[in-house]
Amino acid sequence: MTTAMWFTPSFTRHPTSIINCTYNHHHALDASYVKRAADLSDKSACFTSPHPNFGCVIATARNVVGEGYLYAQGTKPAEVQAVEAAGEYCRGATAYVNMEPGDCHGDFTAVSAFIKAGITRVVVGIRHPLQHLRGKAIQTLRTQGLQVDVLGEDIPSISIQDALKSCLVVNAPLLYRSACRVPFSVLKYAMTLDGKIAATSGHSTWISSTKSRSHVFELRGRSDAVIVGGSTVRKDNPRLTPRHGSGGHLPMRIVMSQTLDLPEVANLWDVREAPTIVATQRGARRSFQKFLASKGVEVVEFDSLNPKDVMDYLYDLGYLSILWECGGALSASAISAGVIHKVCLCLCFVFLIANHLKIQGLFMQVHAFVAPKIIGGKNAPSPVGELGMVEMTQALELIDVSYEQIGSDVLISGYLQPIPDMTPVIPSVDETLAIDPSLSPYDSPIIFFYKTWDPYGSFSNFSSHPIRLPDENG
Repeated sequence: MTTAMWFTPSFTRHPTSIINCTYNHHHALDASYVKRAADLSDKSACFTSPHPNFGCVIATARNVVGEGYLYAQGTKPAEVQAVEAAGEYCRGATAYVNMEPGDCHGDFTAVSAFIKAGITRVVVGIRHPLQHLRGKAIQTLRTQGLQVDVLGEDIPSISIQDALKSCLVVNAPLLYRSACRVPFSVLKYAMTLDGKIAATSGHSTWISSTKSRSHVFELRGRSDAVIVGGSTVRKDNPRLTPRHGSGGHLPMRIVMSQTLDLPEVANLWDVREAPTIVATQRGARRSFQKFLASKGVEVVEFDSLNPKDVMDYLYDLGYLSILWECGGALSASAISAGVIHKVCLCLCFVFLIANHLKIQGLFMQVHAFVAPKIIGGKNAPSPVGELGMVEMTQALELIDVSYEQIGSDVLISGYLQPIPDMTPVIPSVDETLAIDPSLSPYDSPIIFFYKTWDPYGSFSNFSSHPIRLPDENG
């Protein structure tokens, strides 16, 4: 065995050349700093929406001299924070970022900060998922003489796998949305050892432990919206808030109800705490719709209320991540419609699902809390309703399954679909343009606005970034 000596690398002035390398301790160090950048970026999860989570670490030799992360949309870029923290130590240093710099409003301040500060090398976790930004920052930096290495491309070592996974996971909502054109959806439920989410009477308070419920509050705080069905509103009267007090992210609360058979008194109708949307069938209980509107609740009618159309609607609004906390009937409907990407479940680790549904999965992730309790009852509700399965061979297995003990409960999480690697071309034009791009602003009275989400989830024309409107001179 040979031991590699630490050295300060010399940087090539041919930025477009590809470096073929094998495993060494420098790759492991690069990976550790990129993972640190990813971990930093996760501190502001959901506050940055609809932008990515960005983190940056600047190091010289074996010392970190500056770091930062994007706090929220419109705040100072992570790269600029790190450069300011490092100061004069930036010259000749290496910058590590979990994602290629670039924002949807075209601000390249981060790239300029690296160049002006004298950074000589940049290590990138993953390329930007949006096509109109993908590769631009890397190309600009290389053109300016900086060495840019991308995990898995210029650094193809096995030592980078954990760091690369961290980079993918921390921006999974944006990656799924960009590749699949739907918000990233997580199905979460708590159940007893015998697979029940409530007693035969419908009573379900509380199956999970206090620590598990705290984890659920965290999941809500990381989501743009939380979805429940009408049955959950009637039986549980939930609040669907993160419970972290003032100053935290408040997800949109969404109720799906075809008939609007809902109570007039419900915590979700109090929009002083958080906004609420009720999705229903067109024409359902007009009088109750007026009642909800008087409470400040937004009512959205669909010709045919179903999970797929609701997800398409939320995609058009710009949502990145959705948490489903619904009962078995709506869970089954959502899985059948193909709208779940991640599941947290327990015991069996599979969903029984018909073959023709396997390729449609909209639930991309599931979170299931398994409580050390047994309640019994053949009519007691289960986490997922009828899916039309016939044989066990039709079961859909989760991938990348993880296990965690939380209090007296066990949390099992897994993906129904792998996190997109973004190798295919991403149809990102629709992500940024709401009108025909071939139209000239001088041929019609159209005014272009940068729309954004405010901290309370409202879609508005307010932008925290400058809006440039062209004149007759361009």
